[in-house]
Amino acid sequence: MLPSPEGHGLGWAHGTARPLSNLLRVIGAADLALARLVEGHVNAAVLVEIHGDRQVREAMRTAVRRGVLLGVWGAEGPEPLEWRDHGGGGFALIGSKRYASGLGHVGLAVLTARATRDAPIRMFLAPADDPNRYDHDAWTASAMRATRSGGFDATGIILEEAECIGKAGALMTEPWFEGGVWRYCAAHVGGAEGLIARWTDMLRRMERLDDPIQRNRLGRAMADATAARAVVEAAAEAVEAASHAPPEAVERAVAHSLLAREAVESACTRILALCERSLGMAAQDIRDPLDRMRRDLSLFLRQAAPDAKLDRAVRTVTETGLEALR
Repeated sequence: MLPSPEGHGLGWAHGTARPLSNLLRVIGAADLALARLVEGHVNAAVLVEIHGDRQVREAMRTAVRRGVLLGVWGAEGPEPLEWRDHGGGGFALIGSKRYASGLGHVGLAVLTARATRDAPIRMFLAPADDPNRYDHDAWTASAMRATRSGGFDATGIILEEAECIGKAGALMTEPWFEGGVWRYCAAHVGGAEGLIARWTDMLRRMERLDDPIQRNRLGRAMADATAARAVVEAAAEAVEAASHAPPEAVERAVAHSLLAREAVESACTRILALCERSLGMAAQDIRDPLDRMRRDLSLFLRQAAPDAKLDRAVRTVTETGLEALR
């Protein structure tokens, strides 16, 4: 995530979209919870590098050199996070976050906060290593348990001006905001590929791999995974190419990424259904890693506002035509 010569600037430096897509896919095939944390680390680094000034960029880089894991915690808790002026140009945070992944592992988190409920969002690079602020019990989902997600109480954190990331509203800048959904889609594809590999092994152990019906199910799942991988790679490269493009090209790249998200969700949903039909109750056996992989993928696919994302893409593509997408 660091710039050259220390690193490759994965996620924001030119020419790194395809390698990052491959990395997230490979990690996702092994462990979707780990892929979620790595994607959050990359997302945080991208936001700081793209929007931050020299001081906050250097603070982030210094932390990464020390091995600090980064995160992005944007989902609002029971008391939405707000900031207040705190003498001498500083800021005081009031409120909490939910769905904060990596509690106890993330050392610095990009926190989003508003001055008032309707004000533009600001981003802050805040310390996230105080266990007294964690609420592990707030994560009640049956899957992605290994992400160590939960609530984070930010009330009382005091930050300096140098810990702000960009201006108010910078978070929404494209193609880095919704255009960036291709990253977690790459992890989803990896999760699907890992599931197929485990599914294949189970059929082999059950001596059912030569059954033509089972092979048909596997083949359809493999076709979906292969197509999903190609879609994500194309979207990643389109977003990367639009990083300094005119607004019209940026919006086309964002639409490309959002359509890729829809395609990947649909493909992974079909793969899950085929796997469960193929294995029956064996797919639900908590003693086998496939059950965790299946549940983690099903949950990870549930991202915020999928219909709004698809509608945004449709609005763009009905004007430009599909041929405008690279």
